[in-house]
Amino acid sequence: MTDRLAAWLEELDRQPLPIPSSHYAGLHAALSDSRRSLREIADQLQGSPTLALSILREANRAESARDNPAESLEVALSRLGLARASQLLKTLPSIQDAEMPRVLGQMLLISQHAMQQASGLFGARLARLWQEIHWGSLLTMAPVWALANARPQLLEQWQQRVLVQGEPTLRVERELLGMRLLPICLALAERWRLPQWVIQGYRLLACDRRLLVRALRIARDHQSPLLQQQQLDAQPDLARWLTQPANCTLLANGLAIAAHQSWDGPHMLRWQRLTGLYLGQPLTEVQQQVHMLAAQSARLHARRRCGIRRWP
Repeated sequence: MTDRLAAWLEELDRQPLPIPSSHYAGLHAALSDSRRSLREIADQLQGSPTLALSILREANRAESARDNPAESLEVALSRLGLARASQLLKTLPSIQDAEMPRVLGQMLLISQHAMQQASGLFGARLARLWQEIHWGSLLTMAPVWALANARPQLLEQWQQRVLVQGEPTLRVERELLGMRLLPICLALAERWRLPQWVIQGYRLLACDRRLLVRALRIARDHQSPLLQQQQLDAQPDLARWLTQPANCTLLANGLAIAAHQSWDGPHMLRWQRLTGLYLGQPLTEVQQQVHMLAAQSARLHARRRCGIRRWP
């Protein structure tokens, strides 16, 4: 581990993520309600992603979790206990919504959008893995939440220079961070023992990006499914990769991030094509589903903007 990476891990790991003060009472009530099942409590707490992450991290600090970490909030609550989870809530900073870093709110909204996309696109097909899909898609961006909280201006500069001005990502990250962002995210995901699907996604992006590039190239031939299949037959390692359920979380977050940048931009089209290749569906069907799920996510966010289940 380089000194630069170690310094980033120390800074991002030690700073607790905030809870909006308007949600605090509701969260405390949910954790104090012994009449509810753990699944019901976990479902309610997902509206506060920072608390969900904090509970998962705390549960996975235990030595017993080293070989079998909790990968969902329900499991984390069962191991930690509601009393300890409630005590953990009290230790987290509670701040007014207006004081929340704007870029942190954006990242949390992207994560919740990704969760909606993942559940809608892949939930029925992989119903037995719904917990992995649900929590993996929500928590994929968790390392970026930490950066948005600790260095909001830095992340805003990254967005402006990379997404708006189109500067090379490598150059911008080396100037702002002193290194690439993805290794930081991967190291944090491993340290926090985030769901394995999240870690696999970051390993792919940080260490084996060529596999993703090959898949994106094949996905461009969406108008010729036969040609796509022939190319996959010639690349069995890529064909096997495209059958892995863990790709759901990567695809959902790719779609959500691209939507944050531009609905009609080239990045969105790339992720839609890749999703179509993964699902074996025509591009037009995928686009219809993605837009429908985005509209549902926006309506859900609007309805619950003042409640604890949707934030910011």
